[in-house]
Amino acid sequence: MEDFAMMAPMIDRRGLMQRAMLLLGATALAGCDLLPGSGAPAALAADRLKLLDAYADTLLPATDTPGALQAGVPRVLAQMYADWASAETREALSGALDRLDAAARRQTGKAFAELAAADRLAFLAAHDKAALAPVPLAPDAPKGSLFEPVISVADVGYHKLKELVLVLFYASEAGLTSDLSYEHVPGKWQPSIKVTPETRPAAAFGIF
Repeated sequence: MEDFAMMAPMIDRRGLMQRAMLLLGATALAGCDLLPGSGAPAALAADRLKLLDAYADTLLPATDTPGALQAGVPRVLAQMYADWASAETREALSGALDRLDAAARRQTGKAFAELAAADRLAFLAAHDKAALAPVPLAPDAPKGSLFEPVISVADVGYHKLKELVLVLFYASEAGLTSDLSYEHVPGKWQPSIKVTPETRPAAAFGIF
C-alpha cells in the first residue's frame, strides 16, 4: 500500500489499521480465503468497484484537501476485501453496496455511480440516515467491548462499509496530514474550545 506513508505517531496509524482489520474479520494470513473451486481470492466485481469509488467520493469528497479517491481508499479497501476480509464481511460489504445501488435506482431511475455529484450527495444523506437508524438490540445479542462495540442499526453492513472508508482515509497519508491536527497531550488544559471551520476531526474508534 504505497499510498499509505509511515507517519508519526505510528501508534495512531497502527491503531487505525488494526481497527480496519477487526472490521474486516481478518485472518492471520492474507489470501487464505479463496473462491470455491478456484485458486483466486475473492474480489469485488467491476460494477461494485465503480460503485465503491462513487460512494467513497461522495462520503469524503475532495475540497481544499484531498478526498477518499485521492487517498486511494477504494483501491486499498478492494485489495483488503480480496486478501484479508472474511467471507462474512465480504457478504456484508457487497450487500451494503448492492442495497445502496438498488435504492438509488428505485428512487432516481439511475445507478448511484451514474448520478451527478449533487444528486449523489442528496440521495446518500437520506440513505445514510435510514441505514444508520438505531434499532433495539436483540435479547440474546452478545456483549460488546471498546474495540468491538455491538452495532444495532437498520443496516449493519452499511455501517461497516462507512466505518471502513472513514478509518482507511484517516489512516492514509492524505487523511493524517491534511485533515487531522496534532494536539499535544498532556498540554495546557482548555475547558472550552470554540468550533470553527478550521477545526479538524480527531480519529477515534467506535461509531462515526
